[in-house]
Amino acid sequence: MEQQTFKSLLNQFSFDDILPEFKALYQQNQPKQVQHANWEAYRSVYQKLQMHDVSESQYAIYLVSRWEGCSPMIDMNCSVYDPKDEDSDYYPVASYSPWSALLGMDIHIDEDVTITLQELTAGLLWEITYYGETEEMIQKHLKKMFK
Repeated sequence: MEQQTFKSLLNQFSFDDILPEFKALYQQNQPKQVQHANWEAYRSVYQKLQMHDVSESQYAIYLVSRWEGCSPMIDMNCSVYDPKDEDSDYYPVASYSPWSALLGMDIHIDEDVTITLQELTAGLLWEITYYGETEEMIQKHLKKMFK
Protein backbone atom coordinates (compact mmCIF):
# COMPACT_ATOMS: atom_id res chain seq x y z
CA MET A 1 0.00 0.00 0.00
CA GLU A 2 1.41 3.39 -0.95
CA GLN A 3 1.90 6.01 1.75
CA GLN A 4 -1.37 7.59 2.78
CA THR A 5 -2.51 10.39 5.06
CA PHE A 6 -5.97 10.69 6.56
CA LYS A 7 -6.59 13.72 4.31
CA SER A 8 -5.53 11.81 1.18
CA LEU A 9 -7.99 9.05 2.10
CA LEU A 10 -10.79 11.57 2.64
CA ASN A 11 -10.06 13.00 -0.80
CA GLN A 12 -10.10 9.55 -2.45
CA PHE A 13 -13.52 8.51 -1.20
CA SER A 14 -16.92 10.08 -0.76
CA PHE A 15 -18.86 9.41 2.41
CA ASP A 16 -21.10 7.02 0.46
CA ASP A 17 -18.00 5.05 -0.59
CA ILE A 18 -17.14 4.29 3.04
CA LEU A 19 -20.65 4.19 4.51
CA PRO A 20 -21.07 0.38 4.31
CA GLU A 21 -17.80 -0.12 6.18
CA PHE A 22 -18.68 2.61 8.68
CA LYS A 23 -22.09 1.03 9.34
CA ALA A 24 -20.43 -2.38 9.82
CA LEU A 25 -18.00 -0.85 12.31
CA TYR A 26 -20.83 0.89 14.12
CA GLN A 27 -22.83 -2.36 14.24
CA GLN A 28 -19.85 -4.21 15.67
CA ASN A 29 -19.04 -1.62 18.34
CA GLN A 30 -22.42 -0.09 19.17
CA PRO A 31 -25.04 -2.71 18.18
CA LYS A 32 -27.73 -1.30 20.50
CA GLN A 33 -27.34 2.21 19.08
CA VAL A 34 -26.86 1.53 15.37
CA GLN A 35 -30.57 1.87 14.59
CA HIS A 36 -30.52 5.38 16.06
CA ALA A 37 -27.30 6.51 14.38
CA ASN A 38 -27.53 9.78 12.50
CA TRP A 39 -25.68 8.98 9.28
CA GLU A 40 -26.23 12.49 7.94
CA ALA A 41 -24.43 13.96 10.96
CA TYR A 42 -21.46 11.70 10.17
CA ARG A 43 -21.69 12.74 6.51
CA SER A 44 -21.47 16.37 7.63
CA VAL A 45 -18.39 15.68 9.77
CA TYR A 46 -16.80 13.77 6.88
CA GLN A 47 -17.40 16.63 4.46
CA LYS A 48 -16.02 19.17 6.96
CA LEU A 49 -12.92 17.02 7.35
CA GLN A 50 -12.52 16.93 3.56
CA MET A 51 -12.45 20.76 3.57
CA HIS A 52 -10.38 21.08 6.77
CA ASP A 53 -6.92 22.63 6.61
CA VAL A 54 -3.90 20.36 7.09
CA SER A 55 -0.87 21.20 9.17
CA GLU A 56 2.47 19.43 9.38
CA SER A 57 3.28 17.17 12.27
CA GLN A 58 6.28 15.13 13.38
CA TYR A 59 3.85 12.39 14.37
CA ALA A 60 2.23 9.56 12.42
CA ILE A 61 -0.81 7.35 12.81
CA TYR A 62 0.01 3.73 13.63
CA LEU A 63 -2.55 0.99 13.01
CA VAL A 64 -2.04 -2.36 14.74
CA SER A 65 -4.08 -5.46 15.41
CA ARG A 66 -6.13 -5.29 18.54
CA TRP A 67 -4.88 -7.47 21.34
CA GLU A 68 -8.25 -9.21 21.55
CA GLY A 69 -7.64 -10.70 18.11
CA CYS A 70 -10.46 -8.69 16.54
CA SER A 71 -8.34 -7.58 13.60
CA PRO A 72 -7.97 -7.76 10.63
CA MET A 73 -10.86 -5.70 9.32
CA ILE A 74 -11.82 -2.32 10.67
CA ASP A 75 -12.01 -3.01 14.38
CA MET A 76 -8.62 -1.49 14.90
CA ASN A 77 -6.29 0.14 17.32
CA CYS A 78 -5.05 3.50 16.04
CA SER A 79 -2.45 5.52 17.85
CA VAL A 80 -0.44 8.64 17.23
CA TYR A 81 3.31 8.33 17.77
CA ASP A 82 6.65 9.79 16.75
CA PRO A 83 8.14 7.43 14.13
CA LYS A 84 11.63 8.89 14.65
CA ASP A 85 11.66 8.07 18.36
CA GLU A 86 11.57 4.38 19.35
CA ASP A 87 10.59 5.33 22.89
CA SER A 88 7.78 7.59 21.76
CA ASP A 89 4.58 7.56 23.76
CA TYR A 90 1.45 6.49 21.92
CA TYR A 91 -1.74 8.57 22.06
CA PRO A 92 -5.21 7.46 20.96
CA VAL A 93 -6.36 8.98 17.69
CA ALA A 94 -9.78 9.49 19.32
CA SER A 95 -8.39 12.09 21.71
CA TYR A 96 -5.72 13.71 19.51
CA SER A 97 -5.94 17.39 18.71
CA PRO A 98 -5.60 19.39 16.51
CA TRP A 99 -7.40 17.65 13.70
CA SER A 100 -5.41 19.65 11.14
CA ALA A 101 -2.25 17.81 12.28
CA LEU A 102 -4.02 14.45 12.41
CA LEU A 103 -5.23 14.89 8.84
CA GLY A 104 -1.69 15.40 7.57
CA MET A 105 -0.03 12.51 9.39
CA ASP A 106 1.38 9.57 7.47
CA ILE A 107 -0.39 6.32 8.25
CA HIS A 108 1.75 3.31 9.16
CA ILE A 109 0.00 -0.06 9.12
CA ASP A 110 1.42 -3.05 10.98
CA GLU A 111 2.33 -5.90 8.64
CA ASP A 112 -0.22 -8.31 10.15
CA VAL A 113 -3.18 -6.00 9.42
CA THR A 114 -5.15 -6.61 6.25
CA ILE A 115 -7.44 -3.69 5.48
CA THR A 116 -8.91 -1.96 2.44
CA LEU A 117 -8.55 1.79 2.00
CA GLN A 118 -12.31 2.21 2.46
CA GLU A 119 -12.16 0.26 5.74
CA LEU A 120 -9.19 2.34 6.86
CA THR A 121 -11.02 5.58 6.06
CA ALA A 122 -14.18 4.40 7.85
CA GLY A 123 -12.12 3.31 10.85
CA LEU A 124 -10.34 6.65 11.06
CA LEU A 125 -13.68 8.47 10.88
CA TRP A 126 -14.91 6.20 13.70
CA GLU A 127 -11.83 7.00 15.77
CA ILE A 128 -11.88 10.76 15.19
CA THR A 129 -15.59 11.00 16.12
CA TYR A 130 -15.47 8.58 19.05
CA TYR A 131 -15.86 11.32 21.67
CA GLY A 132 -17.75 13.88 19.57
CA GLU A 133 -18.36 15.50 16.23
CA THR A 134 -16.04 18.48 16.76
CA GLU A 135 -12.73 19.09 18.46
CA GLU A 136 -14.51 21.25 21.03
CA MET A 137 -16.98 18.47 21.89
CA ILE A 138 -14.11 16.02 22.30
CA GLN A 139 -12.18 18.33 24.62
CA LYS A 140 -15.28 18.89 26.79
CA HIS A 141 -15.89 15.15 26.97
CA LEU A 142 -12.30 14.38 27.89
CA LYS A 143 -12.31 17.06 30.62
CA LYS A 144 -15.39 15.42 32.14
CA MET A 145 -13.79 11.98 31.94
CA PHE A 146 -10.56 13.00 33.62
CA LYS A 147 -11.82 15.37 36.32
